[in-house]
Amino acid sequence: MEAFFTSIPGMVSLVGLLLLLASPKLVKRRAEPGGVEPRLVMQIVVSLVVLAAGLYVILSQVFDPDVQKWAFGVVGTVVGYWLPSAK
Repeated sequence: MEAFFTSIPGMVSLVGLLLLLASPKLVKRRAEPGGVEPRLVMQIVVSLVVLAAGLYVILSQVFDPDVQKWAFGVVGTVVGYWLPSAK
C-alpha cells in the first residue's frame, strides 16, 4: 500500500480527493447569471484527474494487487461522490 502513496498516480489521487472534500470551502464565488459555477468546474476537473490516475493504476497492471485495490477504492469514491447529486 505504501508503494501507491509514493507513486505519482497515488499522490494525484490523494490530492484530488482532498480537493473534492474541501471544494465547498475553497470556492465560494457564485457564477454570473447564465454562467457556470466555478465550484462545479473544479469538481469536474478534479474528478476526471483522479479517475484518470485510478484507471491508469488499474489498467496498467504494473502495480501490486494492494495498490490496485486502493485504486479501485479511489474510483469508487469519486463515483460515490457524484451519485447523490445525480437526479
